[in-house]
Amino acid sequence: MTTSPAATPEQSLPPADYSDGESPSLLQAIGGRGAIQAVVLGGLLIGAFWISLKTSVIYRWQNDADWSHGWLVPMFSFYFLSVHRDELAAAKRRSSYFGLVLLLAVLAVYFWTLWVRPITYARPLCFVASILSLTLFMAGWRVLRVVWFPIVFLVLAIPLPQGLYVDLTMPLRKMATTFASTVLAAVPGLEMQISGVVIDYSFHGGTGSLNVEQACSGMRLTMAFVTLGVAMAYLGARPLWQRAIMVGCCIPIAVFCNMIRVTLTAFLQIFKDEPIGQSWGFERLAHGTPHALMGLAMLPIALGLFALVGWVLNNLLVEEVEGANTGSVGVS
Repeated sequence: MTTSPAATPEQSLPPADYSDGESPSLLQAIGGRGAIQAVVLGGLLIGAFWISLKTSVIYRWQNDADWSHGWLVPMFSFYFLSVHRDELAAAKRRSSYFGLVLLLAVLAVYFWTLWVRPITYARPLCFVASILSLTLFMAGWRVLRVVWFPIVFLVLAIPLPQGLYVDLTMPLRKMATTFASTVLAAVPGLEMQISGVVIDYSFHGGTGSLNVEQACSGMRLTMAFVTLGVAMAYLGARPLWQRAIMVGCCIPIAVFCNMIRVTLTAFLQIFKDEPIGQSWGFERLAHGTPHALMGLAMLPIALGLFALVGWVLNNLLVEEVEGANTGSVGVS
């Protein structure tokens, strides 16, 4: 009777065979043992990080509308895994002790933020880093090469520290104020004076002021569109440099769309006392639910601009087809 040696982390597992051409499901791509490991180890990680995730991530998802898109980010990650399930099934699994070293280092940083120096934002980042490290330790580099983006994508669901978030809104509010005042300056008879993020105006004997508040900074649209834009850039069959350009365009496009929204809101507020404004209810449209819906209406515009960037990149370089007809004519 012979015995087989016990498996060690250095031993590799062969990729699943789908030679019949049938695409595997995500569960088949992960494998039965891999699925059990993912559930057990994932549950342990969530248990270890649960308090931090609940207080600094899930609570903000529930109570801060600027981060309500966070619920969708894990769903996107699972979808990304499903899209690349063929590569995941074909990836050869080989454990790496380097992943274990990284995991221990990440856990050390996490407990340091708990007991030595409380850095709330770093704790959910450690959770994402732990998933990467654990994947490397259990499955190896080839699997990590396939799944790294769906894991890193989770960072977009982690709310920024409130102080940093507020600091970022001020430049956006100033840009929106400047843009709105520049456009409205073209209206005959409208006089304006800008003070920070406040526009004082006088029009047809009526006066008032417009305050571009933090809610109008565009951060909600920016964060949501960056998340969606990164997802679209990743899913597209493009060279890396094109994906980088598309990701880089997300923030300018979102900021521009918010400028349009603030300008339109200012227009509705200023012209509310005019006959056309009274008949159309401009003042009502500039506040409350209609104002919030106006923000949602900017999303299709942002997506349209993003699609335009993609179209330009597609047509920027035209590759010649090898062996194309050169135009020579044979004479018989």
